[in-house]
Amino acid sequence: MGCFHSTASRLQCPGNEDPVFLASQTAFIISEVEALFELFKSISSSVIDDGLISKEEFQLDLFKNKKKENLFATRIFDLFDVKRKGVADFGDFVRVLNVFHPNASQEDKIDFTFKLYDVDGTGYIDRDEVRQMLVAILCESELKLADEIIEQILDKATLTIMRRLFQLSLQMVG
Repeated sequence: MGCFHSTASRLQCPGNEDPVFLASQTAFIISEVEALFELFKSISSSVIDDGLISKEEFQLDLFKNKKKENLFATRIFDLFDVKRKGVADFGDFVRVLNVFHPNASQEDKIDFTFKLYDVDGTGYIDRDEVRQMLVAILCESELKLADEIIEQILDKATLTIMRRLFQLSLQMVG
């Protein structure tokens, strides 16, 4: 038995927001929020059944990673841990997942990705942060590339970004 009931009488679990309210704040419809609650319950009870998702539960359920620390997984969890308490509640879970919804705005998707790569939280992304994230993603995928190959990837990514920024600046001017 879940905490949400039929549409005639929607209730919520203690500490969790009403699905109607969450649907009004996101691109999700009510039935999608309710389905997300079932996923949330499964993840949040995988280690401790406290109605919150800890970093350990997040890594275990989403990355199948119990012991190995990974920067990519940590950064993703940090974006879910909106209140910086080491856990994510259901409202935070839904609001962050909203960025992956097909109807989420391009701006929200860009903001999410920027925050993911801004490892030190300075508001800037430098080459070292991109390198750290690239290595973390490769490790999570169990891929090992030589440092020279990683440098080549970074060089090409930097060049591509610079070209795109130049194109955007030309569009703004003209």
